[in-house]
Amino acid sequence: MIRSLPVLHSLSALALMGTLASQTAHAAQAGKCLTPAEAESVAVSALPDALSSAQKACAPHLPARSALRTASTRITQVYRPAADRAWPQAGRAFLSAFELPLPEGTSPDVVRPLLLATISALVEQEIKPEDCGTIDEFYSALEPLPPENVGKLLVAFLKLGENDKKPGQAKSNPFTICEGPKQ
Repeated sequence: MIRSLPVLHSLSALALMGTLASQTAHAAQAGKCLTPAEAESVAVSALPDALSSAQKACAPHLPARSALRTASTRITQVYRPAADRAWPQAGRAFLSAFELPLPEGTSPDVVRPLLLATISALVEQEIKPEDCGTIDEFYSALEPLPPENVGKLLVAFLKLGENDKKPGQAKSNPFTICEGPKQ
């Protein structure tokens, strides 16, 4: 089962939901939940930076022709435009889910560079060399899918991780994904 694989932590890092609040948690209080569509937009908007960071972390540990090491063109031509399309919804969702100490009416574009830089650093930090082969296999299997489908799968993995949580265990996601209407 994928939940039992040690790479799930690295996949969660690629999903980036777990990383979105890691650095901002000091300044943010978890607020409202995100709808699955909002969580997916956050995942899609973070994919290019997460994948680039995974490439950088895993390059020394993968063959030159591995899917992840040769993904630069796809990241630029497919994932980056999808991230830009997803950002307006993702940015609004992020700002609504966290009560950041920002002036009223702050544009989500103000936090995007900081958020993406944080995500990149945390993805590189979380990936273990021994997980790079599995991450490459995972990326290779998902590569033909549209970024929006990859976002849906990543959110589903996060939900599985939350469902597998034991009572009293700390929540691994920085926000809650709503099951019903947004709270």
